[in-house]
Amino acid sequence: MFYRRKVLLALLEAFGRQVSRTDFQKYLFLLSQAQEHPSYHFVPYRYGCYSFIADADKRTLTRYGLVRDHDKWILASGEPYLAALKPADRTAVDSTVQRFKGLRGSDLLHHVYANHPYYAINSDISARILDAAQLRRVDAFRPNEGSPRLFTLGYEGLSLEQYLNRLIKNAVSVLCDVRRNAMSMKYGFSKRTLKQACDRLGVTYVHLPKLGVDSADRKHLRSRDDYDALLRHYCNTTLMENQDALETIADLTRDHGRVALTCFEADHTQCHRSRVADALLAEPGFRQAVSHL
Repeated sequence: MFYRRKVLLALLEAFGRQVSRTDFQKYLFLLSQAQEHPSYHFVPYRYGCYSFIADADKRTLTRYGLVRDHDKWILASGEPYLAALKPADRTAVDSTVQRFKGLRGSDLLHHVYANHPYYAINSDISARILDAAQLRRVDAFRPNEGSPRLFTLGYEGLSLEQYLNRLIKNAVSVLCDVRRNAMSMKYGFSKRTLKQACDRLGVTYVHLPKLGVDSADRKHLRSRDDYDALLRHYCNTTLMENQDALETIADLTRDHGRVALTCFEADHTQCHRSRVADALLAEPGFRQAVSHL
C-alpha cells in the first residue's frame, strides 16, 4: 500500500473512524500543513481545499474494503494504521486531531478559509462563511490575469495538485498537451484524468499529438548530447511538418490570452515543448512573451 494511503487511514482512525466527506478533506488539508513532507496537496475548489489524489485513493480503498463510502468516510479495517506511521507523521496526526477535533461543518470551513484564503478563491459558499474583511483577503489571492503570455510546464516531480496550482496561480486558461501519447503511470497525467481535473477548475484542455515526440525516439536518451540531437531532429522534422498545430496554439493565445504547453520533463531545455515555444516566437505575428514554469 502507498504510504500516503496509510496516512489517510491513520487520520481517519484518529478521528474516531468516521468523518463526513467534506470535513475529512479539510482535516487532511490541515494535517498537510503540519507535515514536513505533506502526504497530499490541494487545489482551491468549490468547497475550498480539495485533493483529487485523496479522492482517488478513497475510491481505491473502498474497492479493497478498507473504507466504506456513504455520506461519510468510514474506516472498515481494524488494522492499527496510526501505529504504523513514521514518528513525525504520527505526531502530526495527533496534533491535528487535538487542535481541530472540535471543529466541524461551517466552523471548520471558516477556520480553513480564514487562515488559508488562497483555497477559498473558487469556493461557491465563501460569502456565506466569511465576513467582508475576510472576503477581501480571499480576493487578494485571486490570480491577476495580466497580459497575454505563453507558458511551458512539465509535470516531472509534481503531484497533480502542485501542477494544477501552477496553472491557477498564473491564470492559465488553456492547457495544450504536446505529448504524442498522453498517457502516464503517474496519477492525474493521463489524458482523460488531466482533462477532467482541468475542466473542474475552469481550464480548457487541448491535446495536440502531432507536436509530440515518438516514444521510440526517446528510448536511448542518456546524455545531454542525446537530448540535443533528438531536439534538433524534432525541429527539422515534426515542427516543420506541423505548422497547422503551431497555428492552433497561436490562435488559442490570441483568443484566450494565457496558454500553457505541457509535457513531462521538469527542465524545459530538455523537452520539446521549449522548441515549440521557440518556433512560435519566431513567427512574425506572434507577440506573446514566454515563461517556463
